[in-house]
Amino acid sequence: METGNTQSSYQKPSNLAGLGRRWGGQIIDSLITFFLFFAVAKAAELVGLSGDLVGLLALGAGGGYYLFSDAMPNGQSVGKKILGMSVIDERSYLNCNLYQSFIRNITTPFLNFFDWIFIFFGSRKRLGDMLASTIVIRNK
Repeated sequence: METGNTQSSYQKPSNLAGLGRRWGGQIIDSLITFFLFFAVAKAAELVGLSGDLVGLLALGAGGGYYLFSDAMPNGQSVGKKILGMSVIDERSYLNCNLYQSFIRNITTPFLNFFDWIFIFFGSRKRLGDMLASTIVIRNK
């Protein structure tokens, strides 16, 4: 009886985005998140909404962008689009979907430093990428 190796080993794509580019995209997207939070809060205050509703709308706008931004067209948040990157499924190479975007980004606010430590290993995937089965690639 012949036994073959049924496990395929992970082969790192040649166009994975570098650490500096990924960090830059994270900074841009964090700034956009804060801008949305404060802009929506200020607009809601100007309209005269109650403080609780202002906070809820601001948190929803900022948090919504942050959690779901990688599911924007072509798997590109604004920061990734500016820096020429995309988030894709590591198996199918399809663009990141809403579920994957949520899973890969929910870890960052709570495990930011710990999450990013994983990026230094061979696959260049942070914890969020591992949980969502995604990779970040260069487009340019």
